[in-house]
Amino acid sequence: MKNRPRRSTDHRRPGFTLVELLVVIAMIVILVSLVLYATNSFQQTSRGLTCLSQQRQMMLAWDGYASDNAGRYVAPDTNRHAWDWVSSVGNNMGPGNTEREEALTEGRLFPYVGDVRLYKSPFDRSDYVRTYSLSAFFTDGEGTSDWNGPPSWSIGTRSRIPRPSDTISMVAEHDRRGHNINGWGINPYTPDWIDQLMIWDEGHFNFAFADGHVERRKWAGTSYSNPEPIEIAFNSPTQLTNIYYPGPDWDWVSERLFPGSAALYGGW
Repeated sequence: MKNRPRRSTDHRRPGFTLVELLVVIAMIVILVSLVLYATNSFQQTSRGLTCLSQQRQMMLAWDGYASDNAGRYVAPDTNRHAWDWVSSVGNNMGPGNTEREEALTEGRLFPYVGDVRLYKSPFDRSDYVRTYSLSAFFTDGEGTSDWNGPPSWSIGTRSRIPRPSDTISMVAEHDRRGHNINGWGINPYTPDWIDQLMIWDEGHFNFAFADGHVERRKWAGTSYSNPEPIEIAFNSPTQLTNIYYPGPDWDWVSERLFPGSAALYGGW
């Protein structure tokens, strides 16, 4: 009987080379990065829309108050008048000059809002209970009384707003003094930021207007690559003052913050 040839028991398969493994790993990393980017982008857009929705609801409350008060708007300050929209005084304040929820619930606007959660943007990383601030140039706000805003606005009724759709009424703010103190504004005569906008919605500013519509405006500036510290959004201050250099974003805001301003109406 003839001997059959013995079959080899060595069943070696050709494996991946090091280069092939590196290519596969690189492709996986790229795919994971794309998925994470898309997820983060979706989450940011979703938060941005939620932020605008909350401001829209706040504006409905703001308008509801005016309807019940002969067209007069609630005061935008927080510790100056009995009719302030937020009451940041006395026992309503916590450690470190922070507002408690009572500052919101005891403000004149809360009966029309009904939910403390609407006062804080989903982007807000701070311990503050409130993100949003009303324009200081409305009704009895410090913008008119202290910053020489349009005197015709001290009455603060609807009829005193020449162009509501061009007039910013609410912003997302981040004041570093413990809470967003009083109304929000920038200087009506010199190009400096009195208060600063919240920039955690990276690439966008969120505004509400006197006619009730809201805008998620894309930054015009190109130097806002890092959202912290917040000053980056407004360029660098001079060494001796707290004045931030004007730019396209400042121009856009200033033209829409002062009803009756020289930019829109030839002065007041």
